[in-house]
Amino acid sequence: MAEREDKNNYRNPSQDVFKGLWEAKVVIAIAFIAVFVRLSHTNEQPTTVPTAQVITTSEVANYPDELIGKTVAVRSRPLQRVGLSSFTVSDRRFFGGEPILVVNASGRPFDLPSDRENIIQVTGEVRNLAIAQIERQYNLSLQDQYYRDYINKPVIIARDIRLAPDSTAITLR
Repeated sequence: MAEREDKNNYRNPSQDVFKGLWEAKVVIAIAFIAVFVRLSHTNEQPTTVPTAQVITTSEVANYPDELIGKTVAVRSRPLQRVGLSSFTVSDRRFFGGEPILVVNASGRPFDLPSDRENIIQVTGEVRNLAIAQIERQYNLSLQDQYYRDYINKPVIIARDIRLAPDSTAITLR
C-alpha cells in the first residue's frame, strides 16, 4: 500500500516544466494585451498634424484670397505676443516682411521660445480676422484692443503649434 501512495505522489519532471511554460505563456499574453490596450488609449487627442501645404508667411500676406479657408503649415520665426492667445510670425529676418497674426486655437498653451532664432511650425486655417466670429467658433476670448491692426487681414487659426522639426536645416531670409 505504501508503494501505491508513492506512485500517486510521483510527478514527471517534464510535466512540471510544460505546466510552468504554459503558465508563463498565459502571463506573457495577458501582459501583451494590457500593454496594447494601454498604448491605444494613452492619447486622447491625435498627435498627427493635419496634412497641409507648407508655405511662407510672405505667401499668406501676398496671396490671401487664394489661401482663405485652406489649411497651411508655416515655418517661421516668432516675433511678438499679441494678447493672451496670439502672436505674430514672419519669415523675413530684416525689413520688408509683413508679420502674420497666429491665433492659438489648439486648446494647448504655447510659450514662444525665448531664443527668437528658433523656428516654429504653425498649422492651421487661413482666415480674415473677424474677432466675434473667431471667438464664437473656437471658444476664445480675444481682447479687441490688441487686434485693431489685424482686422480684416489674413491670420492663421492654429490647430497645431510646435518647434519646427529639424529647424537647423531651415534657412529663412
